Amino acid sequence: MLAHHIHKRSHDLSRVSKPSWLKFGFPRMWNTDVLEILGIMTALGYKDRRMQEAVDLVVSKQDAQGRWKLEDTFNGRFLVNIEKKDKPSKWVTLSAMRVLKRYYA
Repeated sequence: MLAHHIHKRSHDLSRVSKPSWLKFGFPRMWNTDVLEILGIMTALGYKDRRMQEAVDLVVSKQDAQGRWKLEDTFNGRFLVNIEKKDKPSKWVTLSAMRVLKRYYA
């Protein structure tokens, strides 16, 4: 993952591997995103300069109230919907705050 700077192509770091990884969601199920990958990496104790661009992406998505939006969702595929798409998400916000706390600690 570090060779890919979390979300880039290792042979061309100017290109994103999967554009859908740039949309934060909850729950992730079979898809992933930059936030989930950073969550795993930081939980394992990684703090590497190759993660910085992905961390900067997380920071850039924070709104003025310190929250992050639910950008990707499986709503409509479950018995109940989980939050609302394109609205502030307590789950995405919690994940982002955990990542940033562990990365900058």
